[in-house]
Amino acid sequence: MSSGRQESCPNESVFELEEAAEASKAKTFEEAEAELIGDVVDAYDAGFEDALAHVACVHPEMDASPFAVSNRVVNGKIVPRILP
Repeated sequence: MSSGRQESCPNESVFELEEAAEASKAKTFEEAEAELIGDVVDAYDAGFEDALAHVACVHPEMDASPFAVSNRVVNGKIVPRILP
């Protein structure tokens, strides 16, 4: 018996809700990932600055200006890191 109206699948709204929940989880994961990456970078930078402060305590006459977290050592010299 058809009443002339089209009946929708009862699970259709459940699927839509599940898709929305998954999209929300993905966004939340991406936000959490970005925050964690920022935290790691901040901790790395803070650790470098602390180590540099330790060296400055032992050698106060030392010029720390060539030292940066983004530099590296090549052939015994401190050089800027070239990022891709």
